[in-house]
Amino acid sequence: MAKPYDPKDFYFRKAKKAGLRARSAFKIEEILQRHRLLARGDAVLDLGAAPGGFLQILAEAVGEKGVAVGVDLEPIRNLGKPWVRTAVVDLLAPDALERIRALHPGRFRFVTSDMAPKTIGIKVTDEARSLELVRMALAVAEQTLAPGGAFVAKVFMGGDFPVLRRELRARFESFHIVRPEATRESSYEVYVLGKGFRGTSTTASASPTPTPTPTPAPVPVPEARVPGVVGPGPTPPTPTTATATVAGGPPSPRPSPPGEAGGEGGPWVSAPAKKVGREAGAKAAPTAMKASGKSSAKATAKRAPGKTPTAKSKATAKKAPAKSKATAKTPSAAARSKATSNPKATAKKATPRRPSATHHARPRAAPPSRRRR
Repeated sequence: MAKPYDPKDFYFRKAKKAGLRARSAFKIEEILQRHRLLARGDAVLDLGAAPGGFLQILAEAVGEKGVAVGVDLEPIRNLGKPWVRTAVVDLLAPDALERIRALHPGRFRFVTSDMAPKTIGIKVTDEARSLELVRMALAVAEQTLAPGGAFVAKVFMGGDFPVLRRELRARFESFHIVRPEATRESSYEVYVLGKGFRGTSTTASASPTPTPTPTPAPVPVPEARVPGVVGPGPTPPTPTTATATVAGGPPSPRPSPPGEAGGEGGPWVSAPAKKVGREAGAKAAPTAMKASGKSSAKATAKRAPGKTPTAKSKATAKKAPAKSKATAKTPSAAARSKATSNPKATAKKATPRRPSATHHARPRAAPPSRRRR
């Protein structure tokens, strides 16, 4: 379980005893000792330097031959060292870089940032604001840091931290996450460290502009042509066959000779024409069959040998079908009596058929007389 917040904890009392302006001085001191980022005579830039805890340790690290520059929105009390230069600078202002270069025109070996947002207690909001401050410091470092230099910034881990980590790895040769011992146990702040700055030119060349690939010339496609038609034309449909109607029978198909509809060298028969032809043939078929039946009946009557049919025979022939129809519809009395007197036949007809072998009927057992003893 984390300890309750104590503004005057061990490192606070230690900083006051050592004459340091903030407990954060122990954090940057630990980072410098562990990674050896500065040497005598180097130039260092501290962003968000007030009240000056980082700047005190950095000034001691570079010595009199070096330069320590600190900027913040609030004024920083003078440290009493001539190689330490401070100024009130808003990093969002358009002239921020010019004012920093006025303090030191050259490049810096080390750029630090201890900037933190004013927390409101909402973790997501505090993390997002902290990431924005780190990106602001990184943008300044890209313009002022010397190739091979180092960058350190405080950030609240969470949210889009993986995105920030990828951005730092793209700009530095090595990336580290540091949590100094002077950090409070209840705080979720860490320090990101990038070593071996690649430089602005190297960063720009890391993603070169892709060379456009030449587009090959289109291959001409041959156009479909219709037989007998000059120039390009539509895709020809399936040729049809003309129909010839025979007297006394349905229409019979025959191949179309050259020059006619559907033949070689002639115009193609359209779909509506095909439909009209099929409908006409369907209507003409029953009429032709009826006419064929009448003509065949007349021809049979003319060819039959014998006497010429009289009016009486014609009347008898006309009445005969009616009588046969009546006879076929009304069963005779003998047939009815036979069906009544033979109930077995009636039952046999009413009994449904047994399922065949294909229905996989269950085999019946053999009668007792046929079983083996």
